[in-house]
This record gives sequence, C-alpha cells and structure tokens, in this order.
Amino acid sequence: MTNNRAFKARFVSLVLIIVLVLGLSSRYPLGALATVTGAAPIDLGVTYNFANFNAASAYGTVKLVTNEKASYDLYWGDGEGNKLKYDNIEFTEFGTITTDEVNNNSEYQGSYRITSPYLVIPEGAKEVLVYKEETKTPYKCDIPESKQFNEGKVSYSFGLMSDVHFNRYNDYSQDDSVPAFNNALKFINDRNIDFVGMTGDLSNQGEDDSYKKFNNAINKYPGMTVYTCMGNHDVSWTGSQEAHVKSFAKQVNTKRTSDKNIRTISSNGVDFVYEKNGDIFIFFSQTRGFYRKNISIVSEQQLNWLEKNLNTYANKNVYLFFHTYFADEKGDATKAVGNLKNPGGYTYDLTYIFGNSDEVRFRKLLNKYPNVTMFSGHSHWAYDQQKYNSNLNIGNINKKATGASLVHIASVSAPRTIEENSTNREENNGLKSQGTIALKYSKFTVYLGVDFKEGKYLAYASYLNKDGKKSTPKPALKIAKAKISSVSKAKKLSKKSKKYKVSIRYRKVDNATKYQVQYSTNNKFKKAKTKTVKTNRYTIKGLKKNTRYYIRVRAVGYQFGYKITGSWSATKKVKTGK
Repeated sequence: MTNNRAFKARFVSLVLIIVLVLGLSSRYPLGALATVTGAAPIDLGVTYNFANFNAASAYGTVKLVTNEKASYDLYWGDGEGNKLKYDNIEFTEFGTITTDEVNNNSEYQGSYRITSPYLVIPEGAKEVLVYKEETKTPYKCDIPESKQFNEGKVSYSFGLMSDVHFNRYNDYSQDDSVPAFNNALKFINDRNIDFVGMTGDLSNQGEDDSYKKFNNAINKYPGMTVYTCMGNHDVSWTGSQEAHVKSFAKQVNTKRTSDKNIRTISSNGVDFVYEKNGDIFIFFSQTRGFYRKNISIVSEQQLNWLEKNLNTYANKNVYLFFHTYFADEKGDATKAVGNLKNPGGYTYDLTYIFGNSDEVRFRKLLNKYPNVTMFSGHSHWAYDQQKYNSNLNIGNINKKATGASLVHIASVSAPRTIEENSTNREENNGLKSQGTIALKYSKFTVYLGVDFKEGKYLAYASYLNKDGKKSTPKPALKIAKAKISSVSKAKKLSKKSKKYKVSIRYRKVDNATKYQVQYSTNNKFKKAKTKTVKTNRYTIKGLKKNTRYYIRVRAVGYQFGYKITGSWSATKKVKTGK
C-alpha cells in the first residue's frame, strides 16, 4: 500500500512538471525559459505595460528580460513574425533596449519608455518583435486586440516636407538639395499621393534660381499638387523683404491660377486657402525674416486675414502651414514643438520671439481654434532628436491640449542632429533626408515619419492625433444705420469768439465701438471733416459764422481686425449766426 502511494505521488509530480513545461512553452517562445544552477527559473521575454486604454496608442513601457547583456531593437510585427509594412514600405524600430545583469544571477533586464502619448501602434501591427543586430530573437509579445489600430480606412493621404534650401549645401554634389528633393517627390509619387504641403525655406537667400529648381522638380509630376508658404530664408538676407514677397508670389505656387480647389488668395499673393476632401489647408507666410524683440515677422493685416479665415472654417479640419515654431506657453523655446536642448546646453535660438505683438495675437488664435493643426519646420531637427525633448515632433499650443495641435517637420535636405554634450550640430546634408506622410481617417490623422534616403517609415516618429473640436463660425458683423436724435442750435464758443459750436446726439448702435461724425459746407460732403469718437454725443467746434453745415453720423465696429461701418445717417442741417 505504501509503495502504491509513493508511485502515485511520483506520477502526479511528473504530470505536474509536464503540464508546467507545456504551459510555459505556450506562453514563451523557444529559449524563453532558462535555469541557473542553484537558482530559481528565470522567465525570459518581453512585456508591454500600456499607459492608457486608447486603441492604437503606443504610450507605455516595454520591458525585456534575457540571458545576456546586449542591445535589442523593438519592431512592430504583422502577427506572422514579420516586420510591419505599410503600403509595402517597412517600418524601422520604434525603440531600443540595452539589458544589464540583475542580482548577479545571469538575468539581464532592460526597458524602453515611450515618452510621447501620440506615438501610434500602426495599422496592421499585432505584436512586438525583438531583434539583436538585425537578427530576430525568440522574444516577442502580442498586442491586445483592444489596443490594435481600428480607426477604419484612410480617406486620403498627403505629403509634408520642409526646408529644402536649394543652393545652400554642396558637400556631395553641385547642390545636395536637388537629389534629396527629387528623391522625396518620387517616394511620395510612388505612393500615389497627389498633394504635398511644405512649410517654406525653398531657398538659401530668396534667389530666383532656387525657385527655378523647385519648379523643375515638381513639374516632373503634373498629377501632383505641391504648395508652400514662405520661410525666413525666402524673405531675408539680401534686398528688400517686400521685393522677396513679390518675387515668391510670382514664381512659386503658380498652379493656383488654374486650381479650382483654391478658396481665397490674400492681397499679398503669398497667403492662401486650399481645400481637399472637405478639409482646409491654409498657407501662411512670414513676410519678414529677422527675429528681433518688438519686430514682427507677420503683419497685422496678415493676422486679420488669418483670423477671418480661421473663423470661416471653424467647423472644418484645418491644416495650417507656417515656417517658424512657437516657444511653449511659458516662453521656453527648449521645450517647444520643433526645438530641444541637449545635455551640453545647445538649443536652436531662432524661435518666434515670445511676447512680440504678432506672436501674442497669433498664439491667441491657436489657443482659440482646436480644430487647427499647424505644421512648422525651421529648426531642421531630425526626428530621432526627440530623445532630448519628447515634445519635439508633436504636441499642442498649451499643456492642457485644448488648442491647436503642433507638428514639427524635419528638413528634407539637412535633418540636423547633435551629440549629447556637443555644442556643434551636424547638418547631415547628403546623408539624411526626412519628411512625413499624413494619413487622414474619419476622426484622426496619422503622421508617418519618413526616411526618404532609406525608403522606410520611422516607427519612432509616427503619431496619431485626434481631430480637434470644431465650432460654428461667427456670422459677419452687421452694423445698423445710425440715427441722429438731436442737433442743438449753433452757439458761439464764447462771447467774443467768432467761431461757433453745435452739439449732436445719436442713438447707440449694436456692435458699434466707435462713431464717425462728419460735417461739411457741401451737401455732398466734399472736403468734409470727420471725427471719430467713442460716445453717442459730440460737439463740433470751430464752425465759421453765417455758414450752413451738413452733418451726418455712422457707426463703426471691428471683426477679425477689419473695420466694419454702417450706413450714414440721414443728413441734418444747421446754420451758424452772423
């Protein structure tokens, strides 16, 4: 009986061991369980701790446990053990983990923290794969179905580029920007994308030759529309800024004259609105190129035009192209979308000057309209430089994320990099080339960073951004016709004076902030004098004796910086004494 009990006990133990091994082998891939002499078994593998429950959000931390010290790259997988591709283009790694020994027991651990809440788990990604020196390891983990991309189908796509800078770089060819731009256009065209938006700096110093090179490149693709705003290099350095604006308006974006999707063009010729698939694309140029305190880079008239159009399209998705990035809401340029500061203290110092009158008004507009996404370039920073600032590539105009979204576009010709403790940046012209492909879904836009040089999507620089809240456009301001309620008799200014005065009253008009009082000795108001006042009463002084005067009033209001006037009131007559 005792022998039977012992046999049963041994049999049960053997069964438990088999079950345990089979269970572990289904949970971990081959090689994911290791035993160290004199120590408990080590669970090897990769785990993904998500920071939220949002579908397609990669935000979180990936942890890796291995049996050796090494550096590992993390890739999105297609569910069949292959690196993820989109439109037959492979994604790069989205992170790297270096493992270090823990507790001296041959267990090596490491983790990678995804610091941007915008990083996307791309469409089709079903697993995380771990590679060591381009060799796939047994370590992987599945992405829960609830976290996989499920935003439906792409409605349309468009390309994004910045800072071509023809005639600026020539380390590897006569003009390094020519092959870089041509290659990027080919990549985009091969994806059957028919629209590209750019954030300026086509040139080195606003020279005509740059615009000729730009037009020669885009004219190779007649089925593709390429539009751009101006950058600081396009408007500065040599000659007058006004002349540069006129030259740009004449030579660039020439397709607008025959494009039925152009909605409006500003009187300056460089600011305009384009519509695609019901979404609005506003190209807004800086018309001054230097960054100085109390010197604007866009005019008040331009901001009036922008505010009016942002109101007009407040109920639509708006993509705004503007060259220069904004500092954060406290004025810190090192934490801005589009800039950084490395441990060595280097930062790009040509930020939109915080507190300048144009910057203040522009920032207010971006805070007011969350339906806007603004693209900027200017700093050139390569996308992987987000290691110094997690907000480098994407964010919002304010910390609460209640305003416009901001997206940084790296230079297509010279994506800059800098080492941790260096104060000298690398231009990388001829070596690197970057941009972005935007995929528009019904409620989101996905931005896929692109390495045009290698022909790959940059998984670490691919983001999902939810469409901002839309609002109802304000109707055009209407100012009613003014009405004069009383006109006093003409009186002398003093007993000895030869001059007269007349007091008038007029009814207040809704939406009016000022009133214009006009008077003349001619009933058609030739050579009339006009006085602007804030109250609904006024005394006209200095009138000549024995003269008939004609008086009228109109109300004045303002909307989006534009003056709106009502109709003139009925004319009143008054005659001064002898």
